[in-house]
Amino acid sequence: MMKKAIAISLVLATALAMDVNAQQGPVREDGPRTPNPGPGNPNPGPGNPNPGPGNPNPGPGNPNPGPGNPNPGPGNPNPGPGNPNPGQGNQNLEQQLQQLVEQLELDSISAEGLPSIEDPLPQLGKSLFFTKNLGGEQSAACVSCHHPVLGGSDELSLSVGVEAINELNESAHDLLGHGRFNGNDSNNLPSVPRNAPTIFNAGLNEQRMFWDGRVERQNNGQIITPDSEVNRRGNLRADNNLPEGATLAAAQARFPVTSPDEMRGDFEFDLDNEAYRQVLAERLNDTDTLWSASFELAYNDDEVTFDRIAEAIGEYERSMVFINSPWNRYLSGESDALSDEEKAGAVLFFSNANQGGAGCGTCHSGSTLSGRGFQLVAFPQFGPGKGNPGVATNNQDFGRENITGDNEDRYHFRAPSLLNIAVTAPYGHTGAYQTLEEVVRHYSNPRQSINRLFAARNGEPFTNNNAPFCDLPQVADLINKTGQTCESLYPDAYDNSIQVVEHLQNVRNGDVPARFPLRGSPNLNQQEVSQLVAFMEALTDPCVLDRDCLDPWIVDHDEEANFPDDLPLIAEDRDGHSL
Repeated sequence: MMKKAIAISLVLATALAMDVNAQQGPVREDGPRTPNPGPGNPNPGPGNPNPGPGNPNPGPGNPNPGPGNPNPGPGNPNPGPGNPNPGQGNQNLEQQLQQLVEQLELDSISAEGLPSIEDPLPQLGKSLFFTKNLGGEQSAACVSCHHPVLGGSDELSLSVGVEAINELNESAHDLLGHGRFNGNDSNNLPSVPRNAPTIFNAGLNEQRMFWDGRVERQNNGQIITPDSEVNRRGNLRADNNLPEGATLAAAQARFPVTSPDEMRGDFEFDLDNEAYRQVLAERLNDTDTLWSASFELAYNDDEVTFDRIAEAIGEYERSMVFINSPWNRYLSGESDALSDEEKAGAVLFFSNANQGGAGCGTCHSGSTLSGRGFQLVAFPQFGPGKGNPGVATNNQDFGRENITGDNEDRYHFRAPSLLNIAVTAPYGHTGAYQTLEEVVRHYSNPRQSINRLFAARNGEPFTNNNAPFCDLPQVADLINKTGQTCESLYPDAYDNSIQVVEHLQNVRNGDVPARFPLRGSPNLNQQEVSQLVAFMEALTDPCVLDRDCLDPWIVDHDEEANFPDDLPLIAEDRDGHSL
């Protein structure tokens, strides 16, 4: 199971990172944006009032630029992104977008060099991904938190790994998604501290994995991981447990199995990571399983090692290439692959704030629209955290600082890829936002968005019964199951979230340092928010919405008879329907 990466604080951090250098106002709720100054629409001022009765918009009797009505220039710029000149419409919008594509050298994505799911190694990895035999207590598999039908994730804000139960407190290891609860907690709260990132298009990411980047390929090509030793200078060395030529996906696959909350449980808790992995490999070598024969098909010999296990799982993940989105088709030359609304959103997305845009491409860049670095964007913090001091207990999450030890990285999280983002909700490193609109609005005003999320007024959360936080599917399920109030489930959620916002404000005030904080607030109206959301949804490959299309990556009842052991996870939803 992958933790925080690819990392879709979606941050997380973040599902949509806006221009970090802009200094603008908040989202306006009052309808379409007032048109930008342009020909026939100069900046309001003395003798140049806003349009209205007696001062009509350009048209008959209100001529185009000429003497006394100058062409655009300093102080009288052209209309902004998503708001083309009247009468030019689609053509002007297409020109704006094409200009940005050329300037930013945006290009379509290719699956060249990545494996096919039909290849022997990804086929082996598929079986390994779905077996509970890699779970210490045999109650969880990689797929427990990363099922293809669930967007390559689990649809939960915070994942439930080992010892899952259902609403009736019955063991439910094969129940995935909503209705999956933690049987090891008295309140059934999830113990995994972060939202599970999607595994879709993992092969396109060869730099960092997890929300905090704890598995990372350095500039020299070597990979550092949580198993890396520290040199005399205090820097992490390359992980010497990794075989030569290991992919980033294979390196990442070595760690969910060692996590007590994700897959390990309390099994062999006294062993270090590498010794524990060898125990798992020996388990698969058991004569009562068919794993040796499966490895023979992939490697031409039947040796089962954990290096091979991780490599095969990594190749399965790397085979999940879903890039046939309207946006990718547009970049391939299909100009009609995007609607006008989606094109307007793309122009806003890639235009900087000083161009009238949202500046999202500052952090979500490249062919995968992901970030190479880590950003402080102050997404909400709730859940068990990572042991960092919060307002009341150690349930805060310092993010990247936990890896580097540098307080300039506090609350920084990796900007995930936005590919297929329409199916990877909820968003952010804690899955605190259920919709893309909430994510977009967060960047305009983090404090206001968090107050809205928790229905806070004058610093007091949950002042009414309409807090969106309580409507998050996982939170609502916990309320219904346990009978607790929303506030009592996570009493520190609001205060911890505001603590992060205060840190961001202190950074903006120059009181504390930060490596890459959100400095700007895109000034977007409702129409522009909708355009941005439409564009981001156009980053989704239709295949990820189609169960039949996803079938090659799924182990179901049809494959159960030939599975290498008797512990395949045949996933079902809360109603008992197969995924």
